[in-house]
Amino acid sequence: MRARLLRALLLTGFFVVLAFGALCARAIVEGQAELNASDAAFDKGELAGAIEHARRSATAYVPGAPHVQLAYERLRAIALGAEAAGQPVVALAAWQAVRSAALETRHLSTPRAAELSQANQNLARLEAVARSGEAEERSKQQQLALKRLTAETQPGAWSLLLLGASFCLALSGLGLFAWRGLAASGRLDGRRAAWAILLFAIGAACWTLAVLRA
Repeated sequence: MRARLLRALLLTGFFVVLAFGALCARAIVEGQAELNASDAAFDKGELAGAIEHARRSATAYVPGAPHVQLAYERLRAIALGAEAAGQPVVALAAWQAVRSAALETRHLSTPRAAELSQANQNLARLEAVARSGEAEERSKQQQLALKRLTAETQPGAWSLLLLGASFCLALSGLGLFAWRGLAASGRLDGRRAAWAILLFAIGAACWTLAVLRA
């Protein structure tokens, strides 16, 4: 029984790692394709398309994948170039794309926190310039806009609470299975094991929901 259980666990781990690797490979391929599409649109002068494809590339997030950094650099280049050319609407769209991509790839942490902060600051500045021509008033409007944008990026308290509770629930299920679901002889206690699996399944489902809402 122990040998069967160990083999099942090892096979499960293998397929989980295999599935994770396949998902990462797919994200990298899709992210690079979107980046290539952004470059093509940019070369044609289609800035709206270049922004949208770069945003999609940035959201195809895989830690360490080169297309992610290049996508953010493309969006920053469009934003800065558009503002220098007197196209504030295009600049706003590019910074909004940076902000959107950073928020969409945020889970327990914010991997692109620097890009998110930079986007918030530039959006607040451009919004303040659009609303007022007075320097003092622009500064006030910029501070208010930045405060609003920053507040909107904070994870909800309920999401964080759900995240912690679901982790404890899943961990309890694993612990119950390890210490009570299996007897010392290696015999499986069906009733206790079923409760353990149920706890783990509920915890894992709630964890996934919390991560998506964080």
